Amino acid sequence: MAKPQDRQLVEQWRSIQTTYFHTAGALERALESKFSIGLTEFEILDLVAESADAACRMKQLGERTPMTQSAMSKVVDRLDKAGLISRQSCEDDRRSLFLELTDAGRALHKQAAIEHRALLRENLGKD
Repeated sequence: MAKPQDRQLVEQWRSIQTTYFHTAGALERALESKFSIGLTEFEILDLVAESADAACRMKQLGERTPMTQSAMSKVVDRLDKAGLISRQSCEDDRRSLFLELTDAGRALHKQAAIEHRALLRENLGKD
């Protein structure tokens, strides 16, 4: 028989999961239908846009997302092919890549971020 504390933890976990899946689903549907990008693509655009530097190092991006390096690279490839992000090699370290939003990426991010934030407020109950 489960301990009351364990039961409470399980219920808390399920509540978090329900909130996450409901919110992620709403974001995915809205971003795809209105902007033709998925939630993971938007999250990468958002992280690059939030970078304090003009360009974001791929390594820094990897530290800020739960995606694996491989998954993140695939998303960056798609965004690059779509003309939303550009990649440049680092002069000091050829293994490093810098990411930067293109003009099209900046414009799309600006509009999609409005929808993203509105859905976060709606689904997470924050004003």
